[in-house]
Amino acid sequence: MIAPKQILDVARIQHEPYQGSDGYEVYLTAGNQLVGTHRMLSEFRSQSKYYKGWQSHHILETQDLERLHIAQLAPDRDNQFCVLLPERAHIGRINSVLRRQAPIGTVLSPRSLLGAYKDAYGLVGDYCAGGERAIRQELVSIVEASLKLYRVI
Repeated sequence: MIAPKQILDVARIQHEPYQGSDGYEVYLTAGNQLVGTHRMLSEFRSQSKYYKGWQSHHILETQDLERLHIAQLAPDRDNQFCVLLPERAHIGRINSVLRRQAPIGTVLSPRSLLGAYKDAYGLVGDYCAGGERAIRQELVSIVEASLKLYRVI
């Protein structure tokens, strides 16, 4: 099973355990993003007064793991790699672009799917004061590293 730390290392993203995570396995990236498994981020968010209303977004979504026939290699949904995002960035931007460019049920090559993620993550903005470019680059690097680890690119 591929763990978040392994993906961060393959993606060459600087990261450290987030000091305010109170025992949850949450990492802070160089781009100021909070990442971890869906379960860890959800539990952390529920205990934090600063992140109420934020959402755990699967960086490489479950339906895309299924689309690429690699879901059986991935951890269950609760243990997949996620980033903590404000709701507006998650639903209003990322999900809307991904659904438009990579509709559920369509067949796409790994490279085409990666292109859809690049477009979606290009619109997330500077939601955490890490710099728009750094945020986008980290998210895309995580998708690329995941696809490499699953041996589809």
